[in-house]
Amino acid sequence: MENESEKKFFRLKHIIPRNLSAASVSASAIQPVNKQTASVNAPEEFVFKMTYGNVAAKIWGPPDGHPVFAIHGWLDNAGSFDALIPLLPPNLRIVAVDTAGHGFSDPFPPDIAYNFIDSALAIERLARHFKWEKFSIIGHSLGGAMGMLFAGTFPEKVDKLVCLDVVRVIPTKTETIDLRLRKAVNKLLKLENAILAGPEKPMSYEVAVDKCVTGTFGSLDKKACDILFKRGLRKVAEDGYVFSRDRRLLAAPLSFIAKEHQLFLAHKVTADVLVIKFSEGPYFEAPEDYEEHIEALKTKSKRVQYVQVEGMHHTHLTKPASVAPIISDFFKGL
Repeated sequence: MENESEKKFFRLKHIIPRNLSAASVSASAIQPVNKQTASVNAPEEFVFKMTYGNVAAKIWGPPDGHPVFAIHGWLDNAGSFDALIPLLPPNLRIVAVDTAGHGFSDPFPPDIAYNFIDSALAIERLARHFKWEKFSIIGHSLGGAMGMLFAGTFPEKVDKLVCLDVVRVIPTKTETIDLRLRKAVNKLLKLENAILAGPEKPMSYEVAVDKCVTGTFGSLDKKACDILFKRGLRKVAEDGYVFSRDRRLLAAPLSFIAKEHQLFLAHKVTADVLVIKFSEGPYFEAPEDYEEHIEALKTKSKRVQYVQVEGMHHTHLTKPASVAPIISDFFKGL
């Protein structure tokens, strides 16, 4: 260790993989899916090796079922779909992924920041692994925004897209791009310093629940937390837990995508699109901006549905029965 920079890099390299993610649940601990036993009621764990580490997933449904990727939202994990998937048609082969730095998946290396564009690469890698030439995507929140970007970039590969409580990535405004980048850089450096200072202070299970319930303004309840915590919480002491996600994710992904660019991609989408907006969920843009994007989707997509459902941001997890029939009808005829 010749200088302080090398010391910091060494600490980041070793602290992040071991203390910030569930990467300690190795490929030997999570076995590849058993194609004969995975079902809509009994999902199997799967680990896929990426260039930087492992991506973990839960696979539901028969091997010959219609291929579907399920992508969770920011700071959630693949458990986000545990309550919904059993209510969907049994002929779907659903791969619910823990995105990088979430759940059981490894974080990015210490010198690589998270951004939306990485999702396209990850989805395409997984699709090639499973030899899926055409597939569907169900995404919640950030996962839905990722799906929208992918469907516009690779329109020939996506046949159906379901976006839960989101329409697209929050567009970047030219007049505020410098402020957003400045804020993101400062937040990342602050989180990096916290990581260098050592592991997070363990908390009780009850405190973890309270943090998630209050942090989502009541969108998550105790039952939903119990589901997410199976992959999202790690026990590090007799009565102490830490969240398994990479702390750097708290800075939010570093991505800057203008509205014009997203509208251009929306014009390219050929998949059938279903957007389910939860009435009490966040509105990241004005209604007319959502409508503009929906209209752009109709350029090439033969079926575009926008449905509003009563509930908060995680309604698909807390009240899946209010969402499942709409999605099931959308997948009819496969």
